Formats: sequence, C-alpha cells, structure tokens
Amino acid sequence: MANLRASLFITFLSSNGATAVQLLVTVVLARLLSPDEIGIYSMTAVMVSMAHIFRDFGVASYLQREKELTRDSVGAAFGVLIATSWTIALVMFLVSGWVAEFFAQPGIRQVMRVLALGFIFIPFGAITNSLLTRDYRAKEQAYAYVAGTSAYAITAITLAYHDFGYMSMAWANLANILATALAFVPFRPKVAPWLPRLRGWKKVVNFGAGAVLGNGLNTVNSAIPDLLLGKLSGPYDVGIMSRSISTPNMLNQLLGPTVNYAVLPYLSKTHHAGEDLSTPLSRAVAYITVVMWPALAATYIYAAPIIQFLYGDQWLECVPIVQQICLMFAAVAPFLFNNAAYMAIGRPYLTSLPTVLDIGLKALGVVLLYDGTLRSFAWVLVLSSLVMYPIHVFLLKRILHFQRRTFLAAQSKSLLVTAACAGVALATHHFTGHLHAGWQILVIAFIGPLTWLLTIWLVNAPLRHELEMALRRTPLLSRLMRGH
Repeated sequence: MANLRASLFITFLSSNGATAVQLLVTVVLARLLSPDEIGIYSMTAVMVSMAHIFRDFGVASYLQREKELTRDSVGAAFGVLIATSWTIALVMFLVSGWVAEFFAQPGIRQVMRVLALGFIFIPFGAITNSLLTRDYRAKEQAYAYVAGTSAYAITAITLAYHDFGYMSMAWANLANILATALAFVPFRPKVAPWLPRLRGWKKVVNFGAGAVLGNGLNTVNSAIPDLLLGKLSGPYDVGIMSRSISTPNMLNQLLGPTVNYAVLPYLSKTHHAGEDLSTPLSRAVAYITVVMWPALAATYIYAAPIIQFLYGDQWLECVPIVQQICLMFAAVAPFLFNNAAYMAIGRPYLTSLPTVLDIGLKALGVVLLYDGTLRSFAWVLVLSSLVMYPIHVFLLKRILHFQRRTFLAAQSKSLLVTAACAGVALATHHFTGHLHAGWQILVIAFIGPLTWLLTIWLVNAPLRHELEMALRRTPLLSRLMRGH
C-alpha cells in the first residue's frame, strides 16, 4: 500500500505538470487558431480516439488484470497489439479521403493521415507503460510523460505560430507518441520480449474482445457531441462544444491520471484475494465526489471569467454550455470506476450494457429536444446522464452487490462539502464580479481550496484520513501538527 500511495503521489505531480503544460498550449492555440481550425482537428481526433480502442484491443487491461504474466503471455499481448495497431493505421489512411468527403471538410484527410502514422509506433511504448502501471512504477512513467508532453508543446506552438493551422496539432500528436515511445525504452521490463509472439494470443483476444467492446462504446458515447454536431451543424459549433466540454474536463485531466492510475490492477488484486469490492468502491466514490463536485460547482459559478481569461472574448458563447456540462460531469462522477470493477472480476462485457443505454438515450434526446442550438444539444447530454444515474446504481447492486444505501451514504458528506464550497463561491463571485477575469479567478483559487479543506475537516469526510496521512509524511507540516 505504501508503494501504491507513493506511485499515486508521483502520478499526481507528473500528470498535473503535464496538464499545466497542455493548458498553456490550449490557451496559446486558442489565440493562434480559429474555432473552425480547432473544430476540424477535434472532429478528426474524436474519430481517431475510437480507432484507439480497437487498436488497443483490451491489451492494456489484460496485462494489468492478469494474475500472473510470463514472457509468452506478454509476447502474445505484444503481437496482438502490433497486429491491431498496424491494421487500424492502414484502414485510417485508406478511408481518410472518404471521411473528409462525408463531413465536407477536406482538412480532415490530412489530419487523419498524420494521426494514422502514430499507430505504427504506439505499441512499442504501450506494452512497457501497462507493465509499469501493473507494478506501480510511476517514477519511470513520469520521465516518459515529460518527454512526450514537452515534444507536443514545442511542436504544437511552433507550427501554429508558423501558420500550419489545424495540422500543427496533428504533427504535435505524432511528436508526442515518438518521444514517449523512445523514453520508455530504458525501462522495458525483462518479462517483455522485444519481438511479438503468437503463442497464447487466443487468451488475450478472448479478454480483449469484451474490453474493446465496452471501451469502444464508451469512446463512441464520448464522441457523440463532436460527431453529431459535425454532421448536423458544422465545425464552428463543434469547436464551441469542444471547448465547452474541455473546460470543466480539465478537472478530469487534473485528477484522472492519478485516480485511474492503478484502479484496475488494485481492484483485480483485491478480487483475486477473494475480497469484496464494495469497500474499496465505496471509498473511491466518496473520494472522487468530494473532489469533483465542489470543483464543478465553482466552475459552474465562474464559467464566464474562466472562459474569458483562458480563451478570450471570442469564446464567451461557451459560458452557458460549460455550465450545462458541469451538471453532466457531476452526474457521472460517482460511476467513474464501474468499468474497472467489471473488468477486475473478469467480466469485461458488462461494461457495454450501460453505455449502449446511454447512447440510446442521447440519440432519442437529439430527436426529441435538439432544435439546432447548442444549448438544446447540451441539455440532451445532461438529461441522459441524469437518467443513467439510477440505472448505474441498479447495476452496481445487481452485479457487485454494492447496496444502494451504502452507495448513497458514500456521497452524503460530499454533498455537504459541495454546498459549503458553492456558497462561498457564490458570495465571492458577487463581491468580485466587477474585477478583471484574472483577478476573480485568483481570488477563488485562494479561497476555494481553503474552504474545501476546512469543510472536509469539519464534516469528517473520508478523504480527511488520506490528507492527514499525507501531511504526516511531510516533515515540516508533521512537526507543525504536533506543535513542535
């Protein structure tokens, strides 16, 4: 457990550093590129993200979930990954022209072909990354992430400055993949052969088929805003929606790598040990909601100054959409670990059921509610997530024996913390609304975390124990807590 906590801390630092760099790149690109240019890349990137699911074919989940690994099993996983990645790269290259014609956007063809090149090189770093995650070796992974993020940032800003337009992001993505793969080379574990193998591939494919189905449907579900708007409206609306989703999603980028870092191998080891998953899942729900809900509440209240400060006045149309997306993220937050739990018990096909239902709800919502405006489209996303809440709760009880009362109790103190933080944010916004956007954000960035910490201590939220342990491991703070 100590090794896991240390790895999570390293992951938190490295991922947040990467997020800070990516945020800086996003802010710069928002001023160098137009909404249309960002929309063209976003539409293509969404389609490519779906291809990534089939490329991986559940190999990463298989390596992290398998009880014991050998050179043969890892070699088989490497072989499957090579076969799927290179096949997807070829298919993407061949269909790029047709996709560009379908969306009536010629730029998609160029972007897709560059992104397809990345699939050739991804397998060489992906295997090592999965094995390092399985062993909680976050330090080695951090070196690779720094290399990849640096390559991405330098390439994206340099090319955008020299008028490469949407292609600057495509080439930056390829630079990220190459730099990351090279950085992983010194850390490749001995159990990983350098050449792919065929022996044992059926076991990998059997598990991977279920994982790829669930992950693929999740990716399609996430891609619906960009794909549907790209077809129904155009790249401008896609650009606005993309920025509106990515703004509150910064919290996921901030916390996601940390909270998801070892969730699958940890839950798998718990399951292999014959222990019930309800206890770690209850704790995970309490942790994630007490962090995400207050932050989403503050983002909802400060949407206008955040958009104005980060992207400029040309993006203020995003403000009401950002607020709606905050509601959507709040509804899905308690269920972020469901899919990992289903895979941990060896039932990856279960991840598909709720996603199919959610996709159906979104499709029905578009037919019934979409009137051509972005706000109506955003309400479709919000309402589908609210309808899915009781469905997720039912599946947790039915499949994992996670009682409804226990699940709801895990969120009770998160609601108290969120209410306190939202109240302080509203009051602060009222008194600082006349200030420049940057000053408003600076004020809430100082007051918000203090309110959050104080409320966690006062209501004795489950996260308090973890924070106290972290403080005790910091020599200076530990002495202050003891009064020495």
